[in-house]
Amino acid sequence: MTYTLSTRSWPDNLRQPRWAQAITSTYFPLSLEFAPSASFSGSLQVWETATTPLTLSRLRSTQLGYSRNQSQISADREACYLVTVPRLSEVHFEQDGQELHCRPGGFIFERGDAPYRFHYANDNDLWVFKLPERALHGQLRGVERYTRLCFDARRALGRIFVDQLAMCAARFDECDEAVRRMLLEQALVTLLLALRDDERVLGSESSNLAAMHLQRIEHCIETQLANPGLTPLLIAAACGLSVRYLHKLFKHTPYSFCEWIRLRRLETVNRSLHDPNCKLSIGELAMRWGFSDQTQFTRSFRQHFGYTASEVRRTGLERTCPRTSG
Repeated sequence: MTYTLSTRSWPDNLRQPRWAQAITSTYFPLSLEFAPSASFSGSLQVWETATTPLTLSRLRSTQLGYSRNQSQISADREACYLVTVPRLSEVHFEQDGQELHCRPGGFIFERGDAPYRFHYANDNDLWVFKLPERALHGQLRGVERYTRLCFDARRALGRIFVDQLAMCAARFDECDEAVRRMLLEQALVTLLLALRDDERVLGSESSNLAAMHLQRIEHCIETQLANPGLTPLLIAAACGLSVRYLHKLFKHTPYSFCEWIRLRRLETVNRSLHDPNCKLSIGELAMRWGFSDQTQFTRSFRQHFGYTASEVRRTGLERTCPRTSG
């Protein structure tokens, strides 16, 4: 199915709220920051099918900012990710304490399950590829590492991915449902190849062997995550590697070995806090997932997510047990 909307026929006083509603419906709940002294205009085209959760869209608008907060994230049923390709002007993206400036010729990966801010100061034209978590089938390891990078869309696999998006949009209506699904899924396959091919993600050694070792290390970390005594020596021995080589594999990734462990523990605690069936206290969860120092956990959690574990738990309880009036 393809649909298009434009602010051209909307009254000026309805453009902003209607656009905000359209954005929430297409992607997920976001807060919008419109330029205070300019009339807003925008158009949105969406290509989707009933048989795959993948969605392609083309978003064109005047200056605009989007942000995502914890209460919006808490209402989600499933984590989703956005891959954004600026075509006209530079975009700015802030997440996990990092800031990216991506010009046309690049693309960025945005996590919808963590707060962020995305904005551009000039008219823009964007491809946006939406990836619900279930569409990835576990194919993308450690999605957090990808939000720190601007990927090249001018050559090799990055260029092929963006060209596929354009071809998909141009020929979508000419194809039947099965082919439409294939077009979107082929774009996802190329995207995953482009992300994995980037040596900044993979590490200083971009060979298949290095990738295999890194995958084994990360799998081993996941199985030992609750162990407060988790060390490079323990993981290296379990994977049949030297400690020196283990650190070398992590050297040019966005995180060191210890940072990666801390990040995975924080993410696991955060998921548990969002689970309405989890009855453990915050302190118990922290200890359950390897944090022996409660103060350090509290500080690390807030620094990484931009909010406290107590705020997550409180928001979840308010959503599960809403207050009644009267």
